[in-house]
Amino acid sequence: MKKILFLLIFNMFFYNLKAQENPVLSEGTPLQGMRGKTLNLPDISALGNIVGYISDDSKDADKNQLSINEVEIAFQGYIYPEMRADIITAIHKHDGDYESEICEAKASFLNLGYGFSAEAGKIHIDFGKVNKLHTHHLPTTDKPLMLEKFFGEHELAGQGAVLKYLIPIFPFYSQIQAGFWDINAHSHAQEEASVLDITGSTITVNSLLHDDSSFSPSDKVYTARWNSSFDMNGQKEIEIGLSGLKGRGAHYQEHKDNVEMIGADITFKWFPDSYKKWTFQNEWMRLKRDIPVGTLNRDGFYSFLNYRADKYWDYGVRLDYSENAWPQISYERSFSAIITRHLTETSYWRITGKHRNINGKNISEGWFQLSFGIGPHSHELE
Repeated sequence: MKKILFLLIFNMFFYNLKAQENPVLSEGTPLQGMRGKTLNLPDISALGNIVGYISDDSKDADKNQLSINEVEIAFQGYIYPEMRADIITAIHKHDGDYESEICEAKASFLNLGYGFSAEAGKIHIDFGKVNKLHTHHLPTTDKPLMLEKFFGEHELAGQGAVLKYLIPIFPFYSQIQAGFWDINAHSHAQEEASVLDITGSTITVNSLLHDDSSFSPSDKVYTARWNSSFDMNGQKEIEIGLSGLKGRGAHYQEHKDNVEMIGADITFKWFPDSYKKWTFQNEWMRLKRDIPVGTLNRDGFYSFLNYRADKYWDYGVRLDYSENAWPQISYERSFSAIITRHLTETSYWRITGKHRNINGKNISEGWFQLSFGIGPHSHELE
């Protein structure tokens, strides 16, 4: 008996000693959905975006420059099986100065049961196809024109939560979601001015010293979206979506500014072989803005065609049209040609040429973009 007890104690001591030498034995098998050893260390990514810009517009103060446009740092990982954390910060160049911000800081609950999932925190709002994408994930150097007119210089992002539901009754992917958000309003200098309302009467309102890029939904904002995708014989895929938004405009603190938006998008993808891909993406938005001078209805759309010839080269064109968000309506049309060379899975350079027509005035622009990064967030398929 003493001999057996001695052997048991010796075996326990030997196993503990080996466990200290081998972290896998001491820590056990990682939980489902978590990578590597369970050390609670996040995946860390760092990205840079260098942009050179030229223009024949003599009034454009940003033309003929090459500079770091954005630096982004991401901390990401699973904090529990089917629960994920993403914290993404960035430094942007704005009016010649660099400004830091929290792009996203969210917790994702990937499976709440019965087809439900959720996200909470600061989030790029899922409105349409492009708004949710970060700069380095965009297939073009600049965002579609209507997003700049209706959402401002940056993407539409808010602090709040969204609940998603995967519809199980269809034989294809289909999801609906609803979110509520707090979005910071822009601050503006203002002065009183007399303007005409839609009936032709003169009224006095606060005239804000702004430009077209300063408008965006603000304060309490509610959103909804439905999107589905259909696989066609394994080589073709169609994605469709509908989006809605209700809230206030950027100037609600100065005067009445109620906003409603709807959007529709459709994307066709064709994969002829392993590396070739055709993408035809179309999106339309309508902004309804109720302000003291009356109700404004503004439209915008874009159509983007892209061909990936192989692992390295993309060729694309994009047609844009958008009206502005202000009482004095303006119209802008543009045509862009884009060539992208993928250096690695996480870096590329891109050349874009663009012709713009703003209320009859023609402007030609060009960009050179170099985007590079390390870590999983820099991968286009993240």
